[in-house]
Amino acid sequence: MSCFILVFFLGCAGIFFPSQFLFYMFLGWLMFLKRVIPQVIVPASGLVTAVVVVAIMALLIQLLGRFVLRRLQQQHTIPVPNQWKVRWTFSLIVFLVISFTGGFAVVGIAHQGLWLFTAPEGVIGKSSGPREASFRISSLNRLRNIGLAVVNYSSGDEDPLPTGIYNSTGQPLHSWQTQILPFMDQVELYKKIDLAEPWNSEKNAPHFKIHIPGFTIYSRDGLELNSQGYGVSNYSLNSRVFYPASRWNYDQIPDGIASTIMAGEIVSRLPAWGDPANLRDPALGINRHPQGFGGPWKRREGANMLFMDGSGRFINENIDPGVLEALSTPDGGETVGEY
Repeated sequence: MSCFILVFFLGCAGIFFPSQFLFYMFLGWLMFLKRVIPQVIVPASGLVTAVVVVAIMALLIQLLGRFVLRRLQQQHTIPVPNQWKVRWTFSLIVFLVISFTGGFAVVGIAHQGLWLFTAPEGVIGKSSGPREASFRISSLNRLRNIGLAVVNYSSGDEDPLPTGIYNSTGQPLHSWQTQILPFMDQVELYKKIDLAEPWNSEKNAPHFKIHIPGFTIYSRDGLELNSQGYGVSNYSLNSRVFYPASRWNYDQIPDGIASTIMAGEIVSRLPAWGDPANLRDPALGINRHPQGFGGPWKRREGANMLFMDGSGRFINENIDPGVLEALSTPDGGETVGEY
């Protein structure tokens, strides 16, 4: 009884693996049979072959049994029955069939068990139900932390929004993620960066070849550094709000901060977190464009998105393009429908 109570409380806490394991262990085979039996087709030729093979096997066992008994009777070493009985042959046939199928079952269980604990779609894989849900929640929390850092930055006396750092000729030097480092518990790293030089200059480059967990989606096989050794980012800002030289004030978005996307997850062509070009257009779609937003989730198709008011939600990739367009613009004046 205590085990069921423990499983119940774990389920309430969002940990579903124990209950799922018990359910599939005791009742999973019923669902398996229901799903598989209608698909099983036994060809007549295969059935005839099986019957012939079993008959030949029974005949050979019967003859071999009689031969062995006669030899033992001739030796008079141990007491033996007078004749080999048919039911003994039948018992041996049943034993061999069970052993044969049991062997296949053991191999199948071992193979499936290994898959459950190693494959991405398995029980503890990145895209399994419980694990993926925890990764998705963790990613949304990291998005919220980024949003909070953006808000804290915007409350200062500097630029209204972190849109990157540019020199007097308009050359991009640093990204918005570099600007919010002090609000992401990275004050010491921020102090080491020379903001007057490009982020990938010889002087600055070593400081950007660092993985910052708050800028990536936590997973078992997530990318941390790109081919050049720079720390990557799994998040980007809305280019329709945070474009270069944008003068939007955080609390003066015409369409409302609750209806305007701030940031979201990205999984294709991951930029370095120091790259000033890390801005994307949500209107390109979710999981629709290599330069657009998207999530790595297999169980739910879409991505976590953060709004200007700090609220986050999961948006399905099949969202109406018109609605996504309205959520992307800060001053489009569109009517946002259901999504």
